[in-house]
Amino acid sequence: MNEHWIAAWGSAIAKTHRRAAEWMHDTTVRLELKMTVPGTALRFQFSNLFGKEDAVITKATVGIADGNKMDPHRWVPITFEGNQSGTVAAGQGLTSDAADLEFEAGECLSLNLYFADFTQLITGHTGGDAFHGRWVANGDQTEAEELPATEYMDGDVFPFIHTVEALVPEDCYSIVTFGDSITAQTWPDRLKRRVEEELGRKDVAIVRKAISGSRVLREYPCDLYRHYGPKGHDRFEREVCLPGVKKVFILHGINDIIHPTTEGKPFRPITDQPTAEELIEGLMFYINKAHEHGIAVFLSPILPFEGWRTYNEEKEAIRQKVNYWIYREAPVEGVLPFELALLNPDSPLSMQAQYDSGDHLHPSGNGAQAMADSIPEEFI
Repeated sequence: MNEHWIAAWGSAIAKTHRRAAEWMHDTTVRLELKMTVPGTALRFQFSNLFGKEDAVITKATVGIADGNKMDPHRWVPITFEGNQSGTVAAGQGLTSDAADLEFEAGECLSLNLYFADFTQLITGHTGGDAFHGRWVANGDQTEAEELPATEYMDGDVFPFIHTVEALVPEDCYSIVTFGDSITAQTWPDRLKRRVEEELGRKDVAIVRKAISGSRVLREYPCDLYRHYGPKGHDRFEREVCLPGVKKVFILHGINDIIHPTTEGKPFRPITDQPTAEELIEGLMFYINKAHEHGIAVFLSPILPFEGWRTYNEEKEAIRQKVNYWIYREAPVEGVLPFELALLNPDSPLSMQAQYDSGDHLHPSGNGAQAMADSIPEEFI
C-alpha cells in the first residue's frame, strides 16, 4: 500500500492567555487528540516561537487514548534525532523523528510530554478542541496507563505542539480550517464528527488553525492581548501550507471590523479600521498564497453581528461590501454557506436567537452545528 505524510491534527501557534501558568517543571502534560484517518506512523511539530528561553522536552510518548487512559500495549516513545529528549530553541521549532504506531480512523492519540526543568510556558494554544482532553500531573508519567491528574486542563493550554503529521494511505488528505475565535470554537470539531459519523469518511483529516481575536491585517502590540496572536498575513502560509493539505476553509475578517473602537484607546485605535478594499486585498493574499501551493480555497462571508457592543452602520457597510465581493467576485473554489445558515430571516443583519451565543457575535453550540451541517458534501 502506498502511503504519504499529511497534517492530521493541528492548532495555531499563539501566545498563551495571561491566566495560564507562566512556568512549569517536573510536569507531565497529557493531550488527547482525535484522528479521523488511519495511519502507521506519526511525526510531531513543536514551536517555541514566542519563548525567550529554550524549552526542553525531557521525554515524550504517544499511544492510543481512552480519555485520560493510555492503552498499555499500544504506545511508543517519541525521539528527536534518535535522542529521548529534544530542545525547542527560543523562537524556533522542532520536529520529532517518525514514531511507528498503527491507529484507526476514529481513535484518539495520547500525547505525553514531560518537562523536568523549569520551562517558560508562553508558546501554545488555548481553547478549541471541544471533544479532546488535556490533563497534567507531577513527575514523569509519560508511560503511565492513567495520569494521576492534579488538574484537568479544561479550556487551557496545549503547550508547544501545533501539528501532528501522520503516515496514511495515499487517498487521504487534509482540510485546514483557518480563522479567529469562531473557528477556535466548535464548528471544526462538529465537522470532524460529521465526516466520521454521518458521511462515513476515513480519508479526510480536519485540521484547526485559529486564534481568538486574530485579524487579517493587524495585530496588537499590547501584552494584555498577547494571545490574540500574529496577524493572518504572517501566519497563513506556515499554518495552512502543510503536507497533504488539499483544501482550506477560511472564516476571517470580523475582528478587523469590530475591534477598532474610539480614539483615546491606544491599543485599539479607530485608525486601525481597514477599508473594505483593504480587507478584500487581505483575503486575496490568502487566496493567492493557497493557490500557489495547489490548495483549493473555500471562503465564508463574514457573519452577521448586529447587537455586538461595537456594532454600527459604518462597520456593517464594510461587512456588506466585503461579503458582496466574496459572493460575486472572489476567485475561490467555493463559498461556505455559513451566513445563510445562521442569519435571522426576519432581521438578516443578526443571527437567529437559537444560533446566537448571547453576545451577538459568536455562534452558540447549535450555531456551530448548523455551520458544520451547512457545508456541501462536495466541498469536503
